[in-house]
Amino acid sequence: MVSLPGYKWLEIVPGRRNGKPAVKGTRVTVDFILGMLAASWKPEEVAEELEIPLEAVYEALKFASEALKRVVVVAEAPS
Repeated sequence: MVSLPGYKWLEIVPGRRNGKPAVKGTRVTVDFILGMLAASWKPEEVAEELEIPLEAVYEALKFASEALKRVVVVAEAPS
């Protein structure tokens, strides 16, 4: 298991879910949570449906936000 500093509810387990970050002790991945939120589920509904703590849903959002801060897009200017 790979510990994620600053995250109480998330972990990465090599070999499980292709190494994607997931809620500890589950197979619920951050991207699955984000997909549900993008499909207009409320955070409380996601937590209830997946049987995970509401705090884990918010940590998934935090993780996604932090990951996007590290993305660098390289684009060419139109000629």
